[in-house]
Amino acid sequence: MGRSAPRALVGTLLVAGVSAGLAGCGGPSASKQISLSLSSGPPGTVLTVSGKAGAGCSAGTNWFGFDFEAVGGKGAATEMTTPVQTDGSWSVSFQVPSYLGGKGGPTRPGNYELVARSCKSHVAARASFQVTNALPPAARGNQYVGIAPTPDGQGYWLVRSGGRVLAFGDAHPYGSLPTATAAAAGGVVGMARTYDARGYWLAAADGAVYDFGDAHDYGSPVAAHEPLIGPVTGIAATPTGKGYWLLTAGGHVYGFGNARVVGMPGSRLAPYDAIEARQAGGYVVTAADDGGVFIYPGGMLVSGGPGAAVAATQVGTAVTPSGNGVWQVGMDGGVITWGPGTPTGDATFYGSVPSQGETLVAPVTAMAGAPDGRGYWLLGATGRLYTFGDAKAYFSAS
Repeated sequence: MGRSAPRALVGTLLVAGVSAGLAGCGGPSASKQISLSLSSGPPGTVLTVSGKAGAGCSAGTNWFGFDFEAVGGKGAATEMTTPVQTDGSWSVSFQVPSYLGGKGGPTRPGNYELVARSCKSHVAARASFQVTNALPPAARGNQYVGIAPTPDGQGYWLVRSGGRVLAFGDAHPYGSLPTATAAAAGGVVGMARTYDARGYWLAAADGAVYDFGDAHDYGSPVAAHEPLIGPVTGIAATPTGKGYWLLTAGGHVYGFGNARVVGMPGSRLAPYDAIEARQAGGYVVTAADDGGVFIYPGGMLVSGGPGAAVAATQVGTAVTPSGNGVWQVGMDGGVITWGPGTPTGDATFYGSVPSQGETLVAPVTAMAGAPDGRGYWLLGATGRLYTFGDAKAYFSAS
């Protein structure tokens, strides 16, 4: 994550290293300990997880990761593979998920383990973590969780989990969600603007959708009394603005208005963190912990997935205007590019927080692509905005 490699290498560094890295990585000489920066906390807690890879894991190969699972349970939240450093160590920024993959379901209070395994599935190391409550991450505090640029890229809206919307540049404010309403809905998790930029939708973790300005109410899982497969994590408007999709952490996609559901990944690689529309039709769904990028229709996995190394839990995505390139951002501010046909499609790497040598004051929570596809914004939890390429900073909230 966050490397300043040339465009042609940004995707291949992660993908090409997988088969070579897994074969001899780990084993008896690997460290029998995993170090955690924290030992307890609610879902959404950010941890630094680190350890020693052992013999056979030279720099540039991948340690065959770790699972986050309930003690004695079978529902793994992730199989997060991590890149090995020059000294044989590995380290990753990890966010305790609110939903477990496979048959795990919601993360509930209790005792969990981070279990690192070698390439032959032998347990190499364990560490204990206690989940203290089951509140979805967006329901706690008032962090910034979403950004939506105007059509000309000369402004943007930022939204907090508590429902407040701030407008900058040529973006006009059309209202905010009352804090009490946002809290009762589990917190706002994302936003999408209308086609003419005269309104926007806010999506909440419980599946409610709130419309402002000329945004039309096309429905929601809450209004339809439809049970959710995990909390909602993202919203994306159709290119015409006459509908929207919602994505849940469990990998379910819901469509309203003219948003047609053309596939969904399911819970195998859960949790899922973001959904973005493609101008040519369909949408892109991304997985949080292994960086999986699925393009629909077709359900093509163009990157990540089991065995792909990432240095942090993924928190946001953006799609190029052609729909043939995808940017992903991790909570550490590192950016990866992906695309069908070639490792990066037409998504150009314009930089990242680590590549600029900056130190984050808070985790990155979302990203948005510039309308012309020549840059992107990264949004920090405190409202700090990082700009790359021709994406302009009109103001940030911190």
